Amino acid sequence: MAVFLITGTSSGFGSQIAKQALQAGHKVIATSRDAGKLSELKDLGAATLSLDINASEADIQNTIKEAAAIYGTIDILVNNAGYIWEGAVEEASAAEIQATFHTNVFAHVAVTQAVLPYLRAQKSGTIAFMGSIAGWEGGVACGLYCGVKFAVAGIAESLREEVASFGIKVTVVEPGYFRTNFLASGSKFLAKNPIADYEPVLAPIKGAFQAFNGNQPGDPVKGAQLIVEALTGTGRAEGRELPRRLLIGPDAVGFVTGVIEKETKSVEAWKDLSVTTNLDQSA
Repeated sequence: MAVFLITGTSSGFGSQIAKQALQAGHKVIATSRDAGKLSELKDLGAATLSLDINASEADIQNTIKEAAAIYGTIDILVNNAGYIWEGAVEEASAAEIQATFHTNVFAHVAVTQAVLPYLRAQKSGTIAFMGSIAGWEGGVACGLYCGVKFAVAGIAESLREEVASFGIKVTVVEPGYFRTNFLASGSKFLAKNPIADYEPVLAPIKGAFQAFNGNQPGDPVKGAQLIVEALTGTGRAEGRELPRRLLIGPDAVGFVTGVIEKETKSVEAWKDLSVTTNLDQSA
């Protein structure tokens, strides 16, 4: 039995991971900016706390201290809270860029830093960052979202190496398209100052997102079940090493495989020139 601390559990994957962890017999500390929205999880047996991941460092540390006191430990941290900003890169204001990176990157680091002392003290634990296939390749209208997911992956992979000697595992969970409310209008922020020149470029992508909302192939219950098993090393994940980047969904596997193939071809196409830049041996 493990103790989960999960951010952003009022909806989507955060809620489903909490439910599946409880169903598997684990203890869950479910958090959201407003714990009052977590009554369903509370009724299912979760402890609930209000945690604004954009709060000050001191406030986050105090909340994590409160969370650790509930069951006397934290075993698994799932950094799940976040949102999508949609628009062309040029359309993004400085404030929109800063807010997107603060919520989707900096805040996760702050929560992780607050939890790490407890994991180091017990010489065990697991930290999961909710990434995305958007962390593998950029795309139209998704520049900021791809940027934050690339950043999260880089931080998580580095952290994984830094804390391994303490018995702490780190992974980035990268789902494909699952039928949650993540693509719904209420879960996205749009550019406040759109530029007309980009409309022909953005319109097809935005239309595809709208059409895909509610028609995603992934089952969030099955996805959450796999995530819980992977993070606890139980069920189908028993005996497997937790990977640096955990793909969830056949579309995720197909997408990332395609990206790797394209990048491999690009490396090979330029390899003859890429390898010409060392100092001459005579020098």
